Amino acid sequence: MKMKRYIAIIGIILMSGLFGCDNWLDVKPATEVNEDDMFSTEQGFMDALYGVYVHMGKSDLYGGNLQTTLDVTGQIFSFNNKEECSYANFKTFDYKHTKCTAITDALWKRLYYCVGLVNNIIKFLDKPEAVQICANYDYLRGEALALRAYLHFELVRMFAPDVKAKPDYLSIPYRKTFSPEIEPQLTVSKVYENIIADLEEAKLLLAEDIIRTNTPDWIGNNKKEEDSDNVTDKNNVHYASDFLKHRKYRMNYYAVLGTLARVYITRGSASDLETAYTYATEVINSGKFRPIQEKDIIVSGDDAKNRDIVFTDEFIFGLYSPSVDSYYKSNFDESYGPEKMYIYKLSDYYGGGSRDLRQTYWYKTNWGSSYLVKHNADLYYAKEKVRMITLPEMYYIAAEAHPAEAYKLLEEILPSREVHTTLVTGSSRVDVLKELLSEYRKEYLGDGQFFYAYKRMIGEEAVVSSLQLNIPNNDKVLVWPLPQDEIKYGDRVSEIWQSEK
Repeated sequence: MKMKRYIAIIGIILMSGLFGCDNWLDVKPATEVNEDDMFSTEQGFMDALYGVYVHMGKSDLYGGNLQTTLDVTGQIFSFNNKEECSYANFKTFDYKHTKCTAITDALWKRLYYCVGLVNNIIKFLDKPEAVQICANYDYLRGEALALRAYLHFELVRMFAPDVKAKPDYLSIPYRKTFSPEIEPQLTVSKVYENIIADLEEAKLLLAEDIIRTNTPDWIGNNKKEEDSDNVTDKNNVHYASDFLKHRKYRMNYYAVLGTLARVYITRGSASDLETAYTYATEVINSGKFRPIQEKDIIVSGDDAKNRDIVFTDEFIFGLYSPSVDSYYKSNFDESYGPEKMYIYKLSDYYGGGSRDLRQTYWYKTNWGSSYLVKHNADLYYAKEKVRMITLPEMYYIAAEAHPAEAYKLLEEILPSREVHTTLVTGSSRVDVLKELLSEYRKEYLGDGQFFYAYKRMIGEEAVVSSLQLNIPNNDKVLVWPLPQDEIKYGDRVSEIWQSEK
């Protein structure tokens, strides 16, 4: 297939992965001819951009590995057999163990690989003829810039301290070029500046995104437009021929706003909180996304296969991933062996006797241990879909930024889960943050977002202590070490870990 050939070409160019490694220089000039040919048409640009989403959806990134690693670090999952589980050492923060470095090094490599794919697209979009070739130029460039920012935001949150705690810490390179040149490490604050700059430009480029004018896809049961037994096969053609359809599975305008809300709430100054609130509420008030409806979940008989347990109506940004089903089955389905990951006493998360729909439909409980079944390939709307940014997070961010509005905001979103907030009007800021952190854990089990929320709040002892998690406020707990190849070949500094080189 033509699209797959294009992805393979780019893969050859970027096969070294690590940007500080001298293997990067082993690029064959012959591939440049293929590149020029590929980027001679708008179709080529579309295929190349789709290739980025394909790689993001693989099991070694958002198809499972990244989220699981973050959730284990966040003390969520347990294991019957530590020796059989690749992720077990993350629970004890033993990041220098070879099992951990194999995973963190691979995540660094894969994320920067995707950055390289994006930068290659931008390089060709920067050529004068690209504007003439591409009728959808603003979409192409807007999505590319937004993806570059999104990927760097992941990296800086994993491999650097919280920006509020150490803004001047030398962290990661922010790569804006497709080249073998070694980019310098930037301070955490400078990385954030670059992330925001890319996102703000993307927001302007995507200002006319059709997601803003189209009827929301949940009106008239338009979900049935996704009528394919294999969304991956469908989208091999779909994204090439119908580039502007199903915008929720691309970095659309509202996905950019959602990412900006994440970035600003994490940076956390007084003005940042106001900006985070502005972006989060714009998404909420857009009317393009709605809380899941009971009728979409509580169905029986022949329609049970259409039960929407991943809450796709709430997707602001999602991915298609052909890997996600097999990944979660092999790592979380207890029928595949006792070494699989589970949650002990799910009631500690959701409360005893809870009717919370997340507890009911996302887990299967046997003998007191609960196994994640949210990514159930037997259910149509769960199949091959990954939650990246969702509507509840916008409510949580808005509430975190404006605690005085927390009760109102949570009472708009939580009843869709069959629960209500424990807050009352006028609750203290500390009580609000406690509630929000608890909701992050309940809402994003399996999505990898809880650890990030915990990390940005960890300086508030009264807040994080309420969850009774053994996650010390320690840099060697909150920050993963840089890959040794980056230190050796790229002359990187890993200050937190330098004593253990």
